[in-house]
Amino acid sequence: MGKAVLFIAGLAFAQPLFAQGASADSAAIVALELEMSRLLMAGHIDEYATHLASDYARTTRQGTVERRDAALASWRARGPTGPMKPIDLWVRVYGDAAVLTGAVAGADTNAPRMRITKTFVRRQGKWLLVALHGSEIQPR
Repeated sequence: MGKAVLFIAGLAFAQPLFAQGASADSAAIVALELEMSRLLMAGHIDEYATHLASDYARTTRQGTVERRDAALASWRARGPTGPMKPIDLWVRVYGDAAVLTGAVAGADTNAPRMRITKTFVRRQGKWLLVALHGSEIQPR
């Protein structure tokens, strides 16, 4: 029941898809993004890892590239992220590939926000995250 409550709470933070017909695939990507956010918030990195492709890489806000194992080690060392809100999500699906763009904000509205771009691929019927790029949104 705890997962369901957190997932539903996450839905309250996510804003609707940007002006597009919400296909089953785009809805699945949004649901996966919310689940992955929940896992990071809770510090469940091993479960989070099941949603990453073996060739996953992330570009950090400092511009460095971390491969899958290094990114997982970084998240394990950091621990739970605490509350965060995926917002302004927009998904474009291209067959067995999809690009999600959006932003992530902390629970405190004054917290820095990150602009994110994520690339997913469908392998053997399962969507996996292959790339993440995050940039801090500078306050105005």
